[in-house]
Amino acid sequence: MQFRAIYTFVLTLFLVIFLTQDPLSAGYVFKRGRLIDTDEYATLPVERHFEKGTRAYENLCWDDAAIQFRLVTTAYPGTSYAQEGYFYLGVSYFYLKEYDLANEAFSNYLSCHGSPHFFEETIQYKFSIGEEVGAGAKTRCFGMREFPKCMTNRTLAIEIYDEIVATVPCHDIAAHSLVAKGWLQWSWGQYTAAVEAFQQVIRRFPKHVLAPECYLMISRVYLDQCEREYQNPDILTFAELNLQKFSRNFPREERLCQVNEDFLGIQECYAKGLYEMGQYYERKRKPKAAMIYYNNAIYQFPETCISELCRDRMYVLYPEYKDTSRDPGRLQKETQEIPFIEGDLEIS
Repeated sequence: MQFRAIYTFVLTLFLVIFLTQDPLSAGYVFKRGRLIDTDEYATLPVERHFEKGTRAYENLCWDDAAIQFRLVTTAYPGTSYAQEGYFYLGVSYFYLKEYDLANEAFSNYLSCHGSPHFFEETIQYKFSIGEEVGAGAKTRCFGMREFPKCMTNRTLAIEIYDEIVATVPCHDIAAHSLVAKGWLQWSWGQYTAAVEAFQQVIRRFPKHVLAPECYLMISRVYLDQCEREYQNPDILTFAELNLQKFSRNFPREERLCQVNEDFLGIQECYAKGLYEMGQYYERKRKPKAAMIYYNNAIYQFPETCISELCRDRMYVLYPEYKDTSRDPGRLQKETQEIPFIEGDLEIS
């Protein structure tokens, strides 16, 4: 019992010290053994509080506006003032950089209106919140203003982007939301999800100015992914398909050459994987196996720089080598006829 009393006292003291410094709060008092926010209790009629909030809003006094509109929405939730107040509360929170609280207020505004007057403005604010949170802006613990603002919550950005796409699927801001979502997922290493987001832009907005950029982003995602998963054959196939679609849909697009370069980079990555396997078998004194890998790299990716390294190793291992890259079966037959024993071979 004594420990619980001490714990309760320390926790209460912390809350008093912290909350009295919170710019979003007018003050806290003890009443009936509880810490109560005085903002939750109206002292004036709803229209007076709304008027005070509006005046503070027009004067860009965001702290005072947030206090008044929060009071309107909590103390008079069923009134028309509260319905409009959610929007002004969201804007006030936004400029106070309370992004999670602003998003909640805007969601409440949209949910309590069949045809909200500030619909487009609300969607734009939500998108801006997604951008800020996705960039690492701090939010409050558990989404409650009583707790400190010390968390990053990038998943909130994804939720906001998904909400925007679901709410206005054909609007220009939906395309921007999908692109922002793709970038964020790419930064997390969620390659499949990122590609899907970019492809949604291409499917839904094929003539949008962002569509060519999405083709480019898809190729960059595949290039990044292949450096970590160079043994995954699907990446090369999908990257080539993306290049073909881009060439067909935007044949004169300047960024087409960049996608070509990315595809060549992916080929280099795969060729490098084959080359390294050849090097591995050379170290193991198994030149026949090494030659198969080298020749496969030359055959599959003849335009890469790695293929030249493979040719050099082929001439070292087999001086009578002729470029059989267009017929890998021929190399396999020739290597079977080589008269030396693998373990006795001197490898340069």
